[in-house]
Amino acid sequence: MQKKLFILLTLFLMMASAAVAQVTTSGISGLVTSDGESVIGATVTATHQPSGTVYRAVTNVDGRYTIQGMRVGGPYKVEISYIGNQTKVFNNVNLRLGETENLSCSLQGDTRELQEVVVTGNAGLNATKTGAAQSLNSQQINDMPSISHSIADVARLNPQLATTNTGVMSFAGTNNRYNQLLIDGAANNDVFGLSSTGSNGGQAGTQPVSLETIEQIQVNVAPFDVRQSGFTGGSVNAITKSGTNQFHGSVYGYGYNQNLMGHHYSLADGSGYAPKYNKEKDYNWGVTLGGPIIKDKLFFFANYEMNDKSYPNLYAYGSSSSQVDMDVATDIVNKLKQIADKQGTTYPGAFSTEDIYTKSHKAGVKLDWNINEFNKFTIRWSLVDAKQLNNGGGIRALNDNLYSYPFKSVTNSWIGELQSRISPTVSNEARVSYVRVRDKRDVGAPFPNISVSGVGGGTLNLGNERSSMANSLDQDIWTIEDNLTWYAGNHTFTFGTHNEIYNFSNLFIQDLYGTYSFQTPDDFNRYYADYMDDGQVDPTQNYINYYRYGHANVDVTGDPRWEASFGAAQLGFYVQDKWDATPNFQLTYGLRMDIPIFFDTPAANVPFNEYAKTKGWDLRTDQKLSSTPLWSPRVGFRWDINGDRRFILRGGAGVFTGRIPFVWISNNFSNTGIQMSQYYLNKPKGINVILDPNGQEPNVASASATSGNETVNVYDKNFKFAQNLRFNLGFDFKALGIDWTAEAIYSKTLNDILYKNLAVDETGVTYGQTYFKGTEMVADNRPMLTKITTGTPFSNIYALYNTNKGYTVNLSLRAQKHFDFGLDLMASYTWTKSKSVNNGGSSVAESNWRYNYTYINPNDPELGNSAYNVPHRIQASAYYHVKYGAQKQWQTTLGIIYTAKSGSPYTVYTYGDVNGDGASGNDLLFIPTKEQLASMPFEETSYNVNALTNHVFGADYVDNFKASHDGQAPKLTADMQRQLMEAWIEGDSYLSKHRGEFYKRYADNLAFEQHFDVHFGQKFSFKVAGQVNSVELTVDVMNIGNLLNKKWGHTYGDGFGVYYSPLTYRGNGVYQFTGGYANRDYSDIYSRWRGQIGLKYTF
Repeated sequence: MQKKLFILLTLFLMMASAAVAQVTTSGISGLVTSDGESVIGATVTATHQPSGTVYRAVTNVDGRYTIQGMRVGGPYKVEISYIGNQTKVFNNVNLRLGETENLSCSLQGDTRELQEVVVTGNAGLNATKTGAAQSLNSQQINDMPSISHSIADVARLNPQLATTNTGVMSFAGTNNRYNQLLIDGAANNDVFGLSSTGSNGGQAGTQPVSLETIEQIQVNVAPFDVRQSGFTGGSVNAITKSGTNQFHGSVYGYGYNQNLMGHHYSLADGSGYAPKYNKEKDYNWGVTLGGPIIKDKLFFFANYEMNDKSYPNLYAYGSSSSQVDMDVATDIVNKLKQIADKQGTTYPGAFSTEDIYTKSHKAGVKLDWNINEFNKFTIRWSLVDAKQLNNGGGIRALNDNLYSYPFKSVTNSWIGELQSRISPTVSNEARVSYVRVRDKRDVGAPFPNISVSGVGGGTLNLGNERSSMANSLDQDIWTIEDNLTWYAGNHTFTFGTHNEIYNFSNLFIQDLYGTYSFQTPDDFNRYYADYMDDGQVDPTQNYINYYRYGHANVDVTGDPRWEASFGAAQLGFYVQDKWDATPNFQLTYGLRMDIPIFFDTPAANVPFNEYAKTKGWDLRTDQKLSSTPLWSPRVGFRWDINGDRRFILRGGAGVFTGRIPFVWISNNFSNTGIQMSQYYLNKPKGINVILDPNGQEPNVASASATSGNETVNVYDKNFKFAQNLRFNLGFDFKALGIDWTAEAIYSKTLNDILYKNLAVDETGVTYGQTYFKGTEMVADNRPMLTKITTGTPFSNIYALYNTNKGYTVNLSLRAQKHFDFGLDLMASYTWTKSKSVNNGGSSVAESNWRYNYTYINPNDPELGNSAYNVPHRIQASAYYHVKYGAQKQWQTTLGIIYTAKSGSPYTVYTYGDVNGDGASGNDLLFIPTKEQLASMPFEETSYNVNALTNHVFGADYVDNFKASHDGQAPKLTADMQRQLMEAWIEGDSYLSKHRGEFYKRYADNLAFEQHFDVHFGQKFSFKVAGQVNSVELTVDVMNIGNLLNKKWGHTYGDGFGVYYSPLTYRGNGVYQFTGGYANRDYSDIYSRWRGQIGLKYTF
């Protein structure tokens, strides 16, 4: 790694001119005139009043000036003076992150007496931004209703942003993995790509930074400044607070328990109310302190924060609210123990009622040094240490204590930045950062994964989760940046580079102890009966839906827990001109070049390379990704139509280049077929369930006879990082005393991901032709596939390609109104359409292919709705701030946020391998007509008690049947299953209107949702030793509608891309429909109101 850094650092130092890629500062600029003429040599002095930091500039021959690299926020005092003229002073100037405030003025000549003209504030719309962007200051962050204290919470009023309750952010309908999160200019998004929230520490349930330390947040969706890159979704840029000339800080605590949480909400099936949380806590407390080390010269800011959250698992073993049938689950566990006894081993698991917990510690120190008037240096260190109990289970999943695990994450970040003003027209900005991430799944006793579906209305999971048996990740990310900004007349030239260097080491061995999946309890019971009879199973029977086993080839790796390691970099170079063509019109145009570099090459699999050559695939395992430059030209404009900031037209067009999650590249290092052996058997016959976690080898011989042991991941040698072409047009205007913003964004995919499994190909016939000739169901015309690598060592070959299919459209209208008496109102409407061929929702190549829903060839999937397609979103907010008392020492804040939106996009698929491609989770449901349903064969199975069977046959059906049949348990006959499926289809507003069709990928959204969130703050201020101190009591209530009415505030799914699979495919054209997965349940915690009380002392 040191050698790699030396090479890149040498390249970096050879660059004569450069510019920063990620913005951490603000600036001011303007035109100074007198009597209609440009003023040459006027002095501009900007003083950051809290710290005494001074910035200076002199107007050039055109009367223009600029100062870059300034602290964000303020307030600033800006003085513009010229001999023989009155000095103009701008007071209370506050600067937005990443924006340059225009402070132009006309000086008045006065040779008799010099007078000061004070101008306070700036009237009109924000005249600094070009593309879709938003800035939030610390007060706005503090006033936002939030319990999670997440960046997603405080940024959610951005019209282009759709969020989930868990903090996943999608900008303008794009994949959250394509976002960028910066803290003080350092990348804090999970660049490897495992966290659903997209940030470091996300898998441990924590936030990457304490909100109490943030000075400003900037949200960018379409910045046409080429310095801002690394994303094709959106960018969130957070700047932390700094010390000032006065000691200041805060001590705060926020928290709630079960008494501040909704006790009930009505269940989706109308059967009653959800259970009460009898124990719940979420406490967050911390301290900040900042001040001078040397007045006007050296400052510090430090923080510490701790979070302790836990809540009971409402759906643990014995819960009456779980969809899993506890009697059936108990019977399966008892039988599993008997199988273990027969094999001379033990099942070490148990059903636990342990609370789900999240614990974290955050700390940081920041130093700001005004070296002199021309050089300013900042250094910051931060720590996020967190752990969370994952996989505790849910309403449809009953997990034992081996399946759940603590996830531990530690992130350390260091960043140093030097701001230099070389001359009145040239400034420089240099930055180096290092982020160190260590993540680990801390699993319990090793045991194979045994999963049984259809246990009532859910799944029973026993043993270690298949992807957690050996799973840890080390990430080291270096960023090296520098900038040179040259101000020449009415042009601002930027030349620059942004370089990121990565080093990854990933332990990831799936199915190390073996994975056995049963489709139904009946299948498990058949296996149990045959095995316990004589220790043998029928070699003609497929009891198991699939069997999986993987291990490192120790003769190659030398380590049974082998880690795939590799290094990479992304170098960026760019040039830009910001041209103030007229006082009212600004044009920004630039060109950026990004070069991906990979230091390491995956191992050569010579037999595969030769096999691929015979197939004409032009693929090898031992090839690096192309380092072909990726070009990003951009042009943007801003036109203040009348020059009075009342009507501003802005926009632009350009190419945006991002990263892809490096885990997709890591797959190719892990799965060359050389270091690992992986076995996957779909509906195997005669396989034994071996419960010794280290004794899976007896099944290997059987697996090798029917399937290869090499899962190979490769990528097209011309594969490119994500890119899109984005157009943006915005219109900011004042009308009826209201500030309006109309925004349109269109993004066309240039490079996105497309996965293929080259081990399968079409047979030339359809599913309907194969099983339903002469019947109505022949209309199910999805193509059938077959494995073409039989007889070779290659079980599956997952290849990563690019596609240019896909686009997003985002239209929004926002209105804002400020009243002088302290009331602020906002309302917005956003319409989004998002299309893609693969959502990239998984970290594993196999899963990105295997679970990409389709009704055609899975190697050439159709363009369809993306998992991030949330068509309609309405937001409104009302904030009222009032100060009162003799000295205005009291301040009350009341804020209300209303959100209404389309529910999560969802897919309905058939569970099982319908099309013969070996995947059990990608076949979209064919919605049969009544006639087609009549021709579908169903396999009889045990009666399943669930919401749908209760609705169709009655809640007392089982008791009545047993009473009339001498205690015999009822069965679900084929006719009963057809009756259930008919009721399910006709009861669904979408399915009932699309009978005889395939359910298209994410064709529909869950029910429209509406939520109200409230923030109340009461502050009392007083002076101590001449300095203002304050105590503030806050109350936040999320989803307050549920507090007012238990039938309000429901949320069906908290995520992008929800799925349902009520129909099971048993093979050979035969189905099962038990109703167990047919009903849609509300999200438990987010369908309740939740309150939080906070107390903060600020000094």
